Amino acid sequence: MNVLILCDRASESFCGCDLSVMAESAVTEAGGKAKIVQLRGEEINHCIGCFNCWVKTPGICIQTGDSANSFAAQEIQSDAVIFLSKITWGCYSYDIKSFLDRSIPNIMPFFEIAGGDMRHKMRYKKFPYIISIGYGGNSAREKSIFANLTRHNSLNFRPPKHFVFNIDSCGETADAVKAGAAAMELLKKVLKNEIFI
Repeated sequence: MNVLILCDRASESFCGCDLSVMAESAVTEAGGKAKIVQLRGEEINHCIGCFNCWVKTPGICIQTGDSANSFAAQEIQSDAVIFLSKITWGCYSYDIKSFLDRSIPNIMPFFEIAGGDMRHKMRYKKFPYIISIGYGGNSAREKSIFANLTRHNSLNFRPPKHFVFNIDSCGETADAVKAGAAAMELLKKVLKNEIFI
C-alpha cells in the first residue's frame, strides 16, 4: 500500500515529536510504503477561483509556479492519504488548507446525488482512503468540529473510507495510523468478498 503523508510544519515538533516520522514508521510497520510531504502554505499559490482546472485544463491547475499540481497527482495515485493537521479553531491548519483549496482539480465541476446528498462528480474511478489526524485541539468542541469538517470534506472526494482521529500526545499517532490501516485492510477483504462482517 502506497501512503502519502501530507503534514503541516507544526507536526515536526508536537509534544517534542515529529508526527510525520511517527506516521511513516507506523505505515512501514503495517507493511506499507510511505512518502512524507511537508506543506507550507506560503509556498502554495492561493486558488484564484478561475475554474480553469474544471473547464480548460481538466484535472490540472493553470498555476504552475508551485508544487500543488504535483501533490494533487500524488494524492490520486496513492492508496491512502494521511493528513496531519494542527487543529486551528476546529479547522485545518493554514498549511493543510492551502493545499486542499488547490486540490479541487481532482473532482469534477458537475454534481450528482450521492448517499442522499448533492456532491461533486468523481473525476477518477477511485480516490484513496483518507486518514485525517488532528492534533493540538484545545477543547472537546474544537475536536468535534474538526472531525465533522474532515468528514464532510472527504464526502466530495468519496474515498472508500474516511477515518478521523484527534490525538493529544505523540504516542497516539502510531496508534491512529495502525487503526486506520487495519480498518482499510478489513474493508478491502469485505469488498473482495473474502470475508463477511
